[in-house]
Amino acid sequence: MITGQARRRGVCAVLAAALCVWAWLLLCPAYGDDVAAQARQVVTKWQNAVISVRLVIKTSMSMGSNTNQEEEKSDVTGAVINPNGLTVVSLSQVDPAEMYKRYMGRRGADEPQFNVETQVTDVKLRFADGSEVAAKVVLRDKDLDLAFVRPVDKLPQPATAVDLAQSAAPQLLDQVVTLNRLGDYAEWAIAPRVDRIQAILSKPRTVYVPQDSDEVGTPAFSLDGKIVGVTLLRLPSAVEGTGGMDESGGLTVILPAAEIIEGAKQAAE
Repeated sequence: MITGQARRRGVCAVLAAALCVWAWLLLCPAYGDDVAAQARQVVTKWQNAVISVRLVIKTSMSMGSNTNQEEEKSDVTGAVINPNGLTVVSLSQVDPAEMYKRYMGRRGADEPQFNVETQVTDVKLRFADGSEVAAKVVLRDKDLDLAFVRPVDKLPQPATAVDLAQSAAPQLLDQVVTLNRLGDYAEWAIAPRVDRIQAILSKPRTVYVPQDSDEVGTPAFSLDGKIVGVTLLRLPSAVEGTGGMDESGGLTVILPAAEIIEGAKQAAE
């Protein structure tokens, strides 16, 4: 038999559970709105430092006696890291030769050898105000998938630049905001994304793995507007005799800002 006291305890438990659900429903939209508001502040602060790098790339591929040459125009996202216009981009987008080689794998001695060469024949930096300047690739880092691009001539005025020294180190499941710049097909619009840190890898160096982002060359910021790093492609080694990379493929990671500073110093010289 259920006593009156037990019945009252049961009613109180039900009411408490209902209050928790009500509070969750009430607060979740507010939390989402707060994150959106913070992300918009990041966009307002840094969108002018996110630019398009316009490339003309000539590629020559050969396997045995078969040779193919083509020229391709592309727009990739870059982050300006110095007021003189020095910009960091993903090397796999500027010079995809290394990526092609790893996808094709190391060929056996009795197999036709695969060779690829790429040449960047034209580079322009397109800033947020629509102005374009001639530029050149001044430094490449195959291990980090980094490339640095610098204007050929001095800019008429300093560019908006991200300060790599003022960086943030997110924890697992923290949220970050990545900023991408769309191409002329989409009016060069800024395209932010709120993502979470899915994993933190420590070897051979610390990198952050975003949960959803597959875009590379995009700067990532904490919700308070500090630079976290730049999204790049981590490629595994080519697998001998299989005609390609191992099953893991490439992995999009955020390289911390501190890992980019040294290369930026060399590229600025």
